[in-house]
Amino acid sequence: MPPGVTFVEDKVIVQNTPDVQRNTNLQARQGHVTGIDPRIGARRSQGPPPAPTRHRMDGRPIVGKPVSVSSEGLVGRDAEVALAATELRHLRGGRASVLVIEGEAGIGKTRLVEGIVEEARAQKMAAFVGQAHPFERTRPFGAIAAALDLTRRSGDPRRAALGALLGGGGGAGAVPGFAGDSQYRIIEDIVDLVESSCTQGPVLLVVEDIHWADQATLATILSLARHLTLEPLLVVVTARPSPRSADVARLLEDLAAGGARALDLLPLTPDDVALLARHVLGAAPGPELSALLAKAGGNPLWVTAMLRSLADEGLLRDTEDGIEATTSELPASLGDLVVRRLHHLPTETLELLRITAVLGDAVSLRDVAAVAHRPAVDVVGELGPAFDTQLLDKADERVVFRHQLVHDAIYQRIPPSVRRVLHREAAVALMAAGANRLEVADHLVRGADRGDEQAVAWLREAAGEASAQAPPVTAELMRRAEALLPVGHHEADPVASEVVQALLRAGQVAEASARAEAILARRHAPEVDIPLRLVLVGALALQNRADELIALAQASLDSVELGPSGEVMMLAQQSWALTYSGNPRGGESAAARGLAIAEGANDAAMTVWALTALMVAVGRRGRFGEALAHARRAAALASESQDMRSLPLQPKFFLGLALFDCDLVTEARAAFREALDDQFGSAWWLSETLMADAQASFVIGDWADAVPGLVAGGQAATEKGNPLLVNQSLAYRTIIATAMGDHLAATELAAPLVPVLEGDQLPYNAGILASALAELRVAERDHHGAYDMLLHCWRFDIARESHFYHRCLAPNLVRLALTLGHRDVAGDVAGVLATSAALAPDVPTLRSVALRCQGLVDGDVEELVEAVALARQSPHLVELTGACEDAAGLLTDHGRRDESAALLNEALLRYEHAGADAWAGRVRAQLRAMGIHPGPRGSRDRPTNGWESLTHTEKVVARLVAEGLTNIAVARQLYMSPHTVNTHLRHIFSKLRVPNRVALAALVHHSIE
Repeated sequence: MPPGVTFVEDKVIVQNTPDVQRNTNLQARQGHVTGIDPRIGARRSQGPPPAPTRHRMDGRPIVGKPVSVSSEGLVGRDAEVALAATELRHLRGGRASVLVIEGEAGIGKTRLVEGIVEEARAQKMAAFVGQAHPFERTRPFGAIAAALDLTRRSGDPRRAALGALLGGGGGAGAVPGFAGDSQYRIIEDIVDLVESSCTQGPVLLVVEDIHWADQATLATILSLARHLTLEPLLVVVTARPSPRSADVARLLEDLAAGGARALDLLPLTPDDVALLARHVLGAAPGPELSALLAKAGGNPLWVTAMLRSLADEGLLRDTEDGIEATTSELPASLGDLVVRRLHHLPTETLELLRITAVLGDAVSLRDVAAVAHRPAVDVVGELGPAFDTQLLDKADERVVFRHQLVHDAIYQRIPPSVRRVLHREAAVALMAAGANRLEVADHLVRGADRGDEQAVAWLREAAGEASAQAPPVTAELMRRAEALLPVGHHEADPVASEVVQALLRAGQVAEASARAEAILARRHAPEVDIPLRLVLVGALALQNRADELIALAQASLDSVELGPSGEVMMLAQQSWALTYSGNPRGGESAAARGLAIAEGANDAAMTVWALTALMVAVGRRGRFGEALAHARRAAALASESQDMRSLPLQPKFFLGLALFDCDLVTEARAAFREALDDQFGSAWWLSETLMADAQASFVIGDWADAVPGLVAGGQAATEKGNPLLVNQSLAYRTIIATAMGDHLAATELAAPLVPVLEGDQLPYNAGILASALAELRVAERDHHGAYDMLLHCWRFDIARESHFYHRCLAPNLVRLALTLGHRDVAGDVAGVLATSAALAPDVPTLRSVALRCQGLVDGDVEELVEAVALARQSPHLVELTGACEDAAGLLTDHGRRDESAALLNEALLRYEHAGADAWAGRVRAQLRAMGIHPGPRGSRDRPTNGWESLTHTEKVVARLVAEGLTNIAVARQLYMSPHTVNTHLRHIFSKLRVPNRVALAALVHHSIE
C-alpha cells in the first residue's frame, strides 16, 4: 500500500493531504449508478421534483411531502433519479406504471433500484423485491416467488398455499398431448395476491435481472402489468442488453406497447468518470490515473474496481493536484482484475469460492456446506478472507457475490471439465440434503456428460415435476435429457416421445409436429407410436392443418391397433377437422363411429369426447335440437364421472353453446357461468367461454355488459393466440358501434376483418364477420358492397353444407337482393331457410327468420307478422327488431298504419334500451314519415357522468370493489373474467371521475347513503 492511500473495509482513505482527511464510501457491491435515458436529455440536472398530488379518501387533492430518490453515491444520474422520483409520485397518487431499467453489467441498475426501494419504504409503501439468477432458469416462478415470499413456510396462509402449489407435481394421467394448466392458476393467484396488497396502499414490485428469469416469471410480470392497470402498482424490472432470450425480448416489447417507461443506462462521460473518482478518492485523479480509468469505458463498477486494485497493489500516490497512478499497466477487463485479487487468498478459501460460484451468485451457506461436505461453521470461517476482500457479502441468510461480474469472473476461471464435475456433485449433494429434482435441474443440465443415464432419469423426473407449473421448463429439461442419451440408446424413442409431448404442452406446436412426423417416418419403438400419433393430430389441429390431420387419422385408424380410447380420440379429432374444413357430413359420420366405440367400451371420458364432436357436427348441419340432446348427455356424463380432469374439454361450455343455438339464452348463460367457475384454475376454453357469454349479452341487447365482455374475450384470445376469436370479438363490437352511430369506431374495428373475407377460402366464423361488415356498409350507403360480401359468404357456407350462420346472413341478404333487383337470389335464400327451419322446428328465431325471408320475397304481410310473433318467443334483439321493421314496412304499404306504428315503437324501445341510437334514429324517421313524432327516451335520458350514469352491472362492480374485493374476487362472484371487471372499472373511473379505488369507495358509500 503506498504512503497516504489505504483501503479500510469499503473506504478509500487519503492521508497527509492539505485538506482534512477525505473519504467516501466505495460502493463495491452495487457500484455507482450511471448512464442516462437518451430521451430525457444528456446528463442535465432536472431540478428538484415538484410536490406530488395526494388524495384524501374522497379523492380531493392534498399537499404532501415531495417524493425523491436518494442520489447519494450516484454520478451523472440526475435525469434518471428525477424520472424514478416521478414514477414514485405517480405510484403514491394511485397510478399504475411500469419502469424498465436497461444497461450493461456494472452500469448501476441495482444502485438505482435500491434508491427507489429505499424511498418507497420511507414513504410507507409496500416494496417486494426479487432477483433472477443465472442457474435458476429451470425453477418456475423463481424470481417472483422470492419477491413475494411464496413458500410453504410463509406465515401468510395465501402465500403458503401458493408455495405449496409451486411445489406440486406434474399432470400424470393426462391424455397424450394435453396437460393440466396450473401455471395459469398460479399466475392468476399471484395477480390476485398483488392486487390485494394494492388495496392496502401503493405497492412497488421489483424483479431484477430478468434476462436470467424463467418463462413463468416473465409471464407473471406481463399479467401484472396488463391486468392491474388501475391499481397503485409500480413494476420495475432490470435487464442487460445480452444475454436476452426471445421470451425476454417479447416481454420487453409487450411492456413497451403497454406504455412502460424505459431507462437506458449509458456509460459515464470522461467528466463523470473523473467526478466518480474524486468522490471515491476524496481528490481529483491526475492525468495518468485518468488515462487508466478511461479503459473502463465509462462503466462505474470497473472504475471502482480499478481504483481498488491500484490501491491494493500500492500503485496510487498523493500529489499536490490530487491522486496519481504510478503505473500505466492494468488488466484489460474487470474479470482479470477480480482474478488478480484471488492470488492473495488462502487455498481453502479459493476452493470454497469455486463451489460457491458453481452454486450461483446468491446461495445459502447450508448449500455451500452440503456440497463442500464441511460443517457450516467451518465454511463461514474459511470464506472470511473473501468477505474481507469485498468479493462476497451477506444478504438475509445467503452468501452473495458483490456483483454478478465478480461471480462470472470466478466461475469462468474454473476449467469447463471441473465446472461440469462440480455441477454434478452439487446436484447430488443438494438432493441428498433434501432438494427436489426441479430445484437442482440446472446443475444436472450443466454437470452431466453424454451417456450419464442417471442424470437423464433425474431430468425426466424434474420435467414431470414442472409439467403443470411451467410447461416450457418441462420442454427444455426433456431436450437436455434427450441430448445426454448416446446414439442408439434403448430409451431414445421414449425420451423423444416425451420431448414431443412436452413441446406441445409448452405451446411450441410447430416443433412438436415436425419432430413427431420425423419419428413416425422412421423406424421407432412400438410403444411410442400411438402416443406420437395422438400428439401429432392435436398439433395439426392447433395449426389448422385439417387435410393432413384427416389423412393421418384415417391412416392410423386403418393400420394401427389404437385401442378403444385411441380410436375415439382419433375419430373425434378427425370429426372436428372434417366439420370445420367444410365436410360436416363426414364429421358427423366420424363422431358417430367414435361414439359407438366409446359406448361399447363403457368409457365415460371417451363418450364425452365423441358426443362433443357429434354435437358440433350436427349443429353445423343445422340440427340444433339434436345437438342439444348430445350436449346435455355429455354434460351429465362428465358431472357423474371422476376421470374428466385429464381432458381438455369443458362439457358445460359446449352445453351452453347448444342451448344458445336453440334460443335458450338464460340456460346458456347459466352453463357458461358454470364453465367459467370451473375455469378460474385453468386456461382451457377460457377465451371461448368469455366470448360466448359476451355474445349472449349481445343478442339480448345488454350491450353495456356485452362490450366489456367482448373486449375481455378478445384480450384472452389474443393472449392465447386465437385470431378467429379475436376477429369474432371485433365483429360484434363493429355491429354495436354501427348501431350506436359511431362510424369512426366501427370502421377502425372492422379494418382487420376486411382481408379475412377476401379470397375463396373463408374461416368457419366468416358469417358473423360478413354480417358486421355488411351492417357498416349499409350504414355508409354502400348497398352493393354489402350485398356482394353477404352473398360471397352465403355461397361459401352452402358449398360446405354449413347452416350455422344462416340466421345472421339471410335477412339482410334477402332485403338487399330485393332492393338491388336480384329476386332470384332472394328466392333461393328463402328456400334454403325454409329447409333449415324444418331441421330445427323448436328454434323460434330460425323459424322466424325463415318466415321473414319468405314473406319479404312473396310480399306476404301475414307471414311477416307471424315472424314477429315467433321472434318474441326468444330474447334476441336483432331478430325481433328486424322482424318488426320488415313487417311494419309491409303493413304500412297495406294501409295498416296502427299495427305498423305499434311494431316500430316496439323496435324503438328495444333499440333505445340497448343504446343503439343510430338504429333507433332510423325507426324514428319511419315513424315521422307516418306523421308520428316519438320523443327521445331510453339511453338518451341517461347522464354521461355521475353515479346514475353507471349501468346496473357497473354499479354492482363498483359496490363490490368499494367493499375491498379484488378483480378476481369480483369476477368469481359475478361469473365474469377479471379482464371484464377491469374494463368495467375503467368505465366506472371515467364516469365517476375518480382516480383510484379509495376515492371510488368514498363516492360509493356517499351515493348509497
